[in-house]
Amino acid sequence: MSPILYAFIFLAVVLAAEAFFQLARGRRASRKTAKRLERLALSLEGPRTRPEETSLREELTSGLAHQILAAIPGREEISIQLYRAGVPMTVQRFLLVSVGMALAGLAVGFALAPGSLKAFLFLGAGLLPWMQVRHRTAARMAVFEQQLPDALDLLVRSLRAGHSLNSGLQMVGEELSEPIGPEFRYVANEIALGKETKRALDNLLYRVPSGDLPFFVTAISIQQETGSNLAEVLENLSTVIRERFKVYGKVRAITAMGRMSANILAVWPLIMIGAIYLVNPSYIEPLWTEEAGRTLVLIATIMIFIGYVICRRMAEIKV
Repeated sequence: MSPILYAFIFLAVVLAAEAFFQLARGRRASRKTAKRLERLALSLEGPRTRPEETSLREELTSGLAHQILAAIPGREEISIQLYRAGVPMTVQRFLLVSVGMALAGLAVGFALAPGSLKAFLFLGAGLLPWMQVRHRTAARMAVFEQQLPDALDLLVRSLRAGHSLNSGLQMVGEELSEPIGPEFRYVANEIALGKETKRALDNLLYRVPSGDLPFFVTAISIQQETGSNLAEVLENLSTVIRERFKVYGKVRAITAMGRMSANILAVWPLIMIGAIYLVNPSYIEPLWTEEAGRTLVLIATIMIFIGYVICRRMAEIKV
C-alpha cells in the first residue's frame, strides 16, 4: 500500500477512537458533563415555546462554524437526540466522528478487499455512533419512566407539607438521581429565572419524550388555570403508572416463551452449520463455495430475519 493510504488509515482510526472515547465518556456522570448538559437543557426550546428573539439571534449568528452548522439538515433534531442520550457532544463533533468512523471502515474494507466494490459496504461503520445514541436514548428514557412514580410521590409529599410547586420540583431534582432529577431541577431553575410554568413544562416535554409525562404536565396546567387539588391528582397518576408497570411485568413474563423461541430459531441454523462443519466439513462447504449455495444462504438469512421479526412482534404487547 502507498504511504498516503497508510496515513489515511491512521487518521480514520484516530477519529474512530475519538468517537468511542466521547461516547464512553458520556456514560460517566462527571461534573463537567453535567454542567454541559445543564447548559444545553436550558438552551433547548420547544418549537411552540421558542421566543421570536431566540430565532432571530440564531439567524444573526455569524462565524464560519455556525454557518456550516446552520446548513446541516436536521441539526436541531441531532442536537436533541444527543441530549436525550446524555452524550455531551456538539453536533459538529458528533458528525465529525461519524464521518471518521465511516472512513475508517472504508479503509479497512480496501485493506481486506482491495479494488472491490464490497469495500464500500464497510462505510456502514459510520452508523455505529447513531446506533449507540439511539440505544442510549431508549435506555435513558426507560429509566426516566421508572423513576417518574417516585418523583410524583416525592412531589405530592412536598405539596402536602406546604411547599410551593417550584420548591417541590427543586426538591425532586436534588433528591433523585439521573436522569429524572436533573430534568426536574432544570424546570425549577427555568421557573426561578422568570419563565412561565407552562412554558418550562413544555420545554420538559420537548426534551423528554416520555409517554406518561404529558399527563403530569396537563395536571399542573389544569391546576394553575382552575385551581384543582394537585396533590391528589398526582397521587392518582403515580398509582396508575405503578399499576401499568405491574401489568407490563406480567405481560413480559407471559410472552417470555415467545421471545425465547424467536432467539432460538434465529441462532439454531448457525449452531447446526457449525456442528456439521466440525463433523464433515466437505458436506457443508458448498454453501459458500458454490454459487447456488451462496444464493441459498442469502435466501435463508432473509427468511430467518423475517421470521425473527414476526416472532418478536407477536411477543411484544404494548401496555
